[in-house]
Amino acid sequence: MDLRTTLSVNESFMEMLSDCKNRGAKAEMILDINGLERAEGIIQQIFSDDPNPYIELQDGKKIAEKTIIALNGIFRPEYSGC
Repeated sequence: MDLRTTLSVNESFMEMLSDCKNRGAKAEMILDINGLERAEGIIQQIFSDDPNPYIELQDGKKIAEKTIIALNGIFRPEYSGC
């Protein structure tokens, strides 16, 4: 079984997303939106006060935080093995 580095239980990606935005670093993500897909880019804005927190990339793409299953190699706990 392949094991992956994961967030702690009940932890979100919001702190990591804020760090990427503040450093101007590219966020490389795997999303689960009716199947897995990749997304990447520089974060323009973070909407953490929204009932469904999301980010907006510089290209205008909006991504709900709850759909991110991996960010820069760190996975949600439920995706820890394959």
